[in-house]
Amino acid sequence: MLMGYSLRRATQHMHKLSLSEAADREQVPKGCNVIMFSGGRDSTLAALRSHQTDPLVLVTIAAPHLIGLDLVRRRLGELSQILPSTTLWIVVRQPNELATDTSFYEQTCLPCHHAYVVVGSAVAAAVKARTLTFGYVGYQNVWPEQTPLAINSLRNVLEKYGIELALPVQDIASRDDAIAALDRLGIHSGSLEQKCIRQVTNVELDPDRLRSQVELWESAIGKSLAALDQIAIEVLEVARLGAFND
Repeated sequence: MLMGYSLRRATQHMHKLSLSEAADREQVPKGCNVIMFSGGRDSTLAALRSHQTDPLVLVTIAAPHLIGLDLVRRRLGELSQILPSTTLWIVVRQPNELATDTSFYEQTCLPCHHAYVVVGSAVAAAVKARTLTFGYVGYQNVWPEQTPLAINSLRNVLEKYGIELALPVQDIASRDDAIAALDRLGIHSGSLEQKCIRQVTNVELDPDRLRSQVELWESAIGKSLAALDQIAIEVLEVARLGAFND
């Protein structure tokens, strides 16, 4: 299981919150589902599918290379018409220090997803969640972090720390299918997510390099989770979904 953890929230008067204080103050139901939420089509559908069985905590990453947090807020306005108004949204600054060596990473999305897993696991520990959800889809299964190899590795390392990996939209086979699913729900079918300015420089990995990178990724994530209480997580914004219902 994940160890105790300190959560720092950016407010007018910066102060530290313990995990239990954060969870108690926000009144997060035990056994909730932590959704790594970009506001894009896939994580939106992941949230909509997941809320039918579990209360949700939506977690959005903020970083200098991610542009357009207001787009995510627009998506939250749409979801406020469907999801419970008490659903919690947390914005977390992407941590740079992950308590392990990360110099081995090539220019792909794997290093950022390492940080996302750390943030999601920290939030899960804080709110005593049993599930961490990503919006990985079938039509992006050639992206390094969404390949079957990487998914198996991520599932294995999370299981060691008592967290179940959930991929509720992995069956979506095409972008058109994702758009159609949003249209049926009356949700804007555009990708209302932050744009990554790093992604254009990503490299393609051959099978051997992919396997090597994923093996190192799994090991590094495990080391980060083992030292989770030593990693600084800065919470920039906390809101209930009802705040976006205008």
